Amino acid sequence: MAAMITDADVLLRLITRAPEPLFLAARDFLLKAEKKGQRVQVHPLHVAEAVYMLEGRVYGLNRNVAARELLTLLEARVFEPVDGAVLVKALRAYPEAGLDFPHVFLLAWAEEYGGQVISFDRGLQDAGMMVLNPVDAN
Repeated sequence: MAAMITDADVLLRLITRAPEPLFLAARDFLLKAEKKGQRVQVHPLHVAEAVYMLEGRVYGLNRNVAARELLTLLEARVFEPVDGAVLVKALRAYPEAGLDFPHVFLLAWAEEYGGQVISFDRGLQDAGMMVLNPVDAN
């Protein structure tokens, strides 16, 4: 069987348990996949979308709860996070970071792989990361 990857909507259904029919469908599908020894990839892009949705008007969760719920979900054996170590590191750092999740992930990724972040966002420098600003680089 080809690799499976989940989108943010499935993550949201599993966390919010709503609407119930979609929650049950997602849960049942993943339980069957796990029983068959299949893994479902979770891409950081879809985690970022889930964070955005969880904190938005519909669900209104704070960043601590959103991060905790996603970390708990990603611990399920059926899930295989893409760039998992970086993703987990970013979710753990996110509640206290003072940045949006995509930036926290970017910083965690750069730290993990020894890269530099190229950005106009001074907030990234305030987070203690060396940021190469293209304007300053000339």
